[in-house]
Amino acid sequence: MKKESIDLHVMWHIDVLLQAYPVTIVTTVNKKGILNAAPYSLVLPYCSSPKNPQMLLIVNKTWHTAKNIVETGEFVLNYPGAGQVKDIVETSRYYDDGVNELEYTEFTTMASNHVKPPRITECYQHVECRVIRTEKPSNLQLNFIAEVLDISQDQGLYDLGRVERAKKVSAPAYLGVDEEQHHVFGEIRNICAEEIDLFF
Repeated sequence: MKKESIDLHVMWHIDVLLQAYPVTIVTTVNKKGILNAAPYSLVLPYCSSPKNPQMLLIVNKTWHTAKNIVETGEFVLNYPGAGQVKDIVETSRYYDDGVNELEYTEFTTMASNHVKPPRITECYQHVECRVIRTEKPSNLQLNFIAEVLDISQDQGLYDLGRVERAKKVSAPAYLGVDEEQHHVFGEIRNICAEEIDLFF
């Protein structure tokens, strides 16, 4: 099949690169302790060492999330299920600074174990993070590299095998923004395990 190169002018909004991304809701607080919540998909493990686990969060520097993280150095990654898409989208709306987006959703909060931003109770998994380095690859982008202080999940989830866990949480995938500026989500339905040989 023939291929064509695409202009890379709007990579930030994932218009060009069609790729499934994880869905997280990032909770932060400002210096006054006011909560902010917003969905982010440009999130991935940065260091997988068990002695030094780190996560990478990519954020537009003008957004409240970035400003709060710069002020406090802390954030929580909350992982929602596919059945919570309406509430996920609600947290993406642009409210004035100081507005708690979660008040417009069915989500509730619970205290985190190591950081000030709270966890979202209804999410199946949480990663508490503290920033150790900030990179600025462009005028609008900030890359927060953070140490992982704690990972918490719904009780009993970790006791299941990986396939069973994946089926139970029904994680959504984010596929970018369409022509009418709607968020496009997919649900991971078919999950299976294939045997492989590992050579180390």
